[in-house]
Amino acid sequence: MGNRAKIKGPEKKVYVDLQFMNWLAQFCAMIMPRKLRLVAGRGSAKTTEIQVERLIEMVYDMPGAPVAWVADTFANLTANVLPMVFEALERKGFRDGVHYVVEKQPPTFTEKECADLPKWLKPYFWKPYNKIISYKRTIVFFTGLNITFGSLDRPASLAGRSYVHVFGDEVKYFAEAKIGNLLKARRGYRLQFGHSPFYLGETFTTDMPNTGNTGEYDWIFKGAKEMDPETLLLVWKTASIANDAVQEYIAAKEKFYRTQADADRQEYLNKYKTANRWMERWYNLRHHEKAQSMFLIVSSYVNVDILSPQWFADALASQLSDVNAAILSMPPRIEKGQQFYPNLGERHFYTDGNIAAVEKALGFHDTEDCRLLRHLNPNRAIDMSMDFGNMLSMLIAQDDGRVLRILKEFFSLPPEWVRELADKFLHFFAPHKHKVVKFYYDRSGNNYKGSNQSMAVQIKEAIERNATGSPTGWRVQLMSLGQANIPMSDEYIFMQELMTGHNPRLPELQIDAIHCRNLKASLELAKTIVDSKGRIGKDKSAEKSSDHKRLVTSTNFSDAFKYMMMRKEWIAIVKRNLGRGLPGGTAGDVSVR
Repeated sequence: MGNRAKIKGPEKKVYVDLQFMNWLAQFCAMIMPRKLRLVAGRGSAKTTEIQVERLIEMVYDMPGAPVAWVADTFANLTANVLPMVFEALERKGFRDGVHYVVEKQPPTFTEKECADLPKWLKPYFWKPYNKIISYKRTIVFFTGLNITFGSLDRPASLAGRSYVHVFGDEVKYFAEAKIGNLLKARRGYRLQFGHSPFYLGETFTTDMPNTGNTGEYDWIFKGAKEMDPETLLLVWKTASIANDAVQEYIAAKEKFYRTQADADRQEYLNKYKTANRWMERWYNLRHHEKAQSMFLIVSSYVNVDILSPQWFADALASQLSDVNAAILSMPPRIEKGQQFYPNLGERHFYTDGNIAAVEKALGFHDTEDCRLLRHLNPNRAIDMSMDFGNMLSMLIAQDDGRVLRILKEFFSLPPEWVRELADKFLHFFAPHKHKVVKFYYDRSGNNYKGSNQSMAVQIKEAIERNATGSPTGWRVQLMSLGQANIPMSDEYIFMQELMTGHNPRLPELQIDAIHCRNLKASLELAKTIVDSKGRIGKDKSAEKSSDHKRLVTSTNFSDAFKYMMMRKEWIAIVKRNLGRGLPGGTAGDVSVR
């Protein structure tokens, strides 16, 4: 047993493709349960090495099967999920047009068209078992297995169909009721696919949910109760033996092809039978009732060989509030008394802000614009607020006199700057008819106004004229000229009053939870600090991060929200309602940076 032949690299092998996988991806590939629920740290290759590896296994194990891949939002699906899936498929040898097609009917080829192609490259696509009416948001593989991609913000994109397996990434953003409704669509095709260990299964991954965040959900932890570690360990041991047997078979086959000796031929045929016998045992064992569910919590250190020790050193040295959750997979806790916006609740968010007919017309390669927004009145001006810094955060809203709805967020991170942010706004709101913007911003945005170098003026000019200097038709009104500083202690008192909803003279606050996801997280994660004199402030330490995750963890968007809401007329209402003036001056402006 100790002298078993091994496939070793890095030299090129004829019958195998050697690729790196971290130990977690290898472990998941050797278990391959029907249900996989994984909480893993940032950068642990959840999508590229675990989800896609399971997908490829299904391509061969369930030819013709319909599966679903769901994301929290359509924008996240097209911007983050799909590129990672395509990248992983390419790296694993799958080619667009040869092994799968995207958003189109699979090709048919005549013998004449294939005559000049080598035998191994001849394209062919098996027919899916399910009838596909529209190929929009669909990938069809050469074995007929087909994926319908959808999002929970557009439930109609996955409605009315049956699936035999469901994939989902970043499931901490999936409301349990919504994903529960989708899982009911796992049904049918038992005669065709009931033999597979993947039949009616699920593959869900995420980083650590923040249970103190009203926009994140921890239902994934229920998978821990379904797992039987002893049986899964038996599956792993069986897979290890099967893996060794396969390596011995391939090594024997290579030897025979070199020598062409009868003895070597018989040896490789014997190894082939042994490998098949152990692979069959592994396959059958995965059907065992206690081997069908696996739940794991792992940190980003599973991928240290790729990320490098320096990456972890930099992340841990940053002392950011999300390090324990995002890197170490430790459950975060934010007590209600620590929140800067303690009266913020689910009642302040809505998820039905999209028009279904516009949603349905969008494909993978289409981009959203403001015609998607249900609550946008195209014949009225829009409100805009911004927070400045090395990250620019922009919010768009409309006030109908009773309800102020924050409809959309935009941002730019270095090397992007004012021009790129303005272009995002101009593209999304190009169909808007009444092209007037009321712009609210920080007092610092007025600095250097006389020399036309103020940030407010730069934003105004970038929206009113495009990159070539041509007028866009938009007119931006600067609403914060002469504005005084807004201390954080003032903000704390004002937001307490606003978010209770008890003052009829203040607008009702409604935020689109889908189109303003980073704002939602910024408000929910903002913490209070109190200095030695008892002054209340907002912990802004996460703003120092250069990581893309600061979109979620920093207070930049919450500051843009402050400028949107704390208008002179509404501040005056709160002052009168409290029977005294809000604390004034910069002395109350406490922060940790």
